[in-house]
Amino acid sequence: MPSREGGCTSCDEMLAHLQAFLDHECEQSVSERLARHVAECEHCAQIADAEQHLRAIIRSRCAEQAPPELRARVLGRLAVLRGTSGVASVSRMTSTTVSRDGSRVTVTRTSSMRVERE
Repeated sequence: MPSREGGCTSCDEMLAHLQAFLDHECEQSVSERLARHVAECEHCAQIADAEQHLRAIIRSRCAEQAPPELRARVLGRLAVLRGTSGVASVSRMTSTTVSRDGSRVTVTRTSSMRVERE
């Protein structure tokens, strides 16, 4: 496995930055280094391909969105909370669980919203 010396990237570094790399969130120099590593390392290329495949499955299974009326009500309520109740921040958390039973793949996505007051 290549080491980090001389600008090379290790498999450990690739794995540590895999999500950011696939999301195009790395600095350009890091992204270029990781891309070179994936091109040269079959092990990391397989891991990156598997992650991209998993993401494609999740996207295809989690395409359902809340109805526009519900979205409008939630956003309206949040606007009221922000304006009158001293809301410091609103955060949204989404977790996705993928399980496999033989050839059957189950994807479960859970979303929650947290409102913190000042």
